Amino acid sequence: MSEDRVNIGFIRKPHGLKGYVRVEGLSDAPDRFADLDRIGVEMKDGRRESLEIERCVRDGNGWRMKFRGVDQAEHAERLRGAYIQVPEEAVAPLPRDAYYVFELEGCAVVSDEGEEIGILREVMSLPANDVFVVDTPTGEAMIPAVRDIVVELDPGKDRVVIRKIPGLIS
Repeated sequence: MSEDRVNIGFIRKPHGLKGYVRVEGLSDAPDRFADLDRIGVEMKDGRRESLEIERCVRDGNGWRMKFRGVDQAEHAERLRGAYIQVPEEAVAPLPRDAYYVFELEGCAVVSDEGEEIGILREVMSLPANDVFVVDTPTGEAMIPAVRDIVVELDPGKDRVVIRKIPGLIS
């Protein structure tokens, strides 16, 4: 499997005795799993496997999945805690000016005056708004991902431009 994979789900636990698992979706696309025939899984120990989806049904806020060859609860148990992945090129399309977190992480963060600030390490999803965690030469900066501060997102150029506000970055 390719190294450039994106997590779209998390296997919580087995469900029943016939090899089903409960899956938490990590994608904003509500029916993300409905059209998939095959997925990659990354186990807790880092090993990867490719699995064929035999059955996939919506179950409350998540999904119940059955994979070919996983026919007993004991077989499903080994999948507990694994991430469901697809290749980057298979991610669901986004609306214009929307980006996946993996596209932004690693981008250089610069001010609208051209000053290099640091590297975007993480995007935290919080109730009010996302926050960019940026590694700077003086430590970590947490920058609210709001229009008043973020001037431009350009993952194609590995660049995020922000408006520097006094006290925001030390």
